[in-house]
Amino acid sequence: MADASRYFVFVALTGDRQIQAWSMDPATGALELSASSDAHGPIGSLHLHRSTGMVYGAHVQSTELSSYRLDTATGGLEHVNTVDTGLATPALAITDGGGRHLIASYYTGGGVTVHRIAEDGSIGEQVEYVDTGPKAHAVLLDRDRFVFIPHVCPNNKTSQFRYDAASGRLTPNDPFEVVPAEEYTGPRHMCFGPGGEVVYTVNEQGNTVTVHRYDRGAGTLEPVQEVSTLPEGYGEVSHTAHVEVHPNGRWAYASNRGPGDSIAGFEIAADGGLTPFGHFPVPSSPRSFNIDPTGRFCYCAGETAGRMRSFRVDQDSGNLEEFDEREVGDSPFWVMVLGF
Repeated sequence: MADASRYFVFVALTGDRQIQAWSMDPATGALELSASSDAHGPIGSLHLHRSTGMVYGAHVQSTELSSYRLDTATGGLEHVNTVDTGLATPALAITDGGGRHLIASYYTGGGVTVHRIAEDGSIGEQVEYVDTGPKAHAVLLDRDRFVFIPHVCPNNKTSQFRYDAASGRLTPNDPFEVVPAEEYTGPRHMCFGPGGEVVYTVNEQGNTVTVHRYDRGAGTLEPVQEVSTLPEGYGEVSHTAHVEVHPNGRWAYASNRGPGDSIAGFEIAADGGLTPFGHFPVPSSPRSFNIDPTGRFCYCAGETAGRMRSFRVDQDSGNLEEFDEREVGDSPFWVMVLGF
């Protein structure tokens, strides 16, 4: 777990077309609004490339991607450029490790693009497009060698690629697709487990997390466990949204969107397997949450509630303990906590 001199909680507001930066007190987790920047479009997901200090955003209600220059003193963002991909509903856009290319997935337009990043950090020409079908929802990159694109239902698969960081080209891996055993599963977001030999996929329609063994040499996934994100006996309609691992590698968390909106907590075993330990109420439709780099605090925004709830993370149990909730604006889509 890392310490820094300044921390910001960034909140992307799709409806207000703004990106807020809340200054976070590293001792208490308390927040104070530091900057509110024009997103120049209906902003969704955010991603920082640390070496360049550039932030990249996907405009979910359009076909556009944008770049911004970050002021690490205030959290303010200066718009650099916007590109129109022609593909509807970009879901997530991330840079490769060298900051040479921007890789994006598309929920409505379908598939994945790769754009060159110019020397000034702006988004340049498109160098690759692979049509993997609709409902592509995220991008997971490993060591600038392998790329994974999960698709929710009805596409219901994860596409596996080999990635050439020099050219930005994507080549289908073997096998090209990982298809869940159950038809109504819907891989949505992905993250690496401790040690990088396990990958967790949260499944939107199946309300589960899949544990994958990851072959780092071949760049391929093998499902070995599927665990429910819902409380025992829960019978209402629900859909998952996001998954991430605590910086200490002991716990994983996944969000549930439904009448019982919550974050589910899981103990991570030595082999990467998951065991649920609790469900923690959050504002309605928790599309995004994020744990700060120190591992002390978690912030979760409810998209339909327009509110963000703050939690302390119990360092012994992993339980989330609420200590604050506030209005943030119209349709908070993404939460990103960064330290500098």
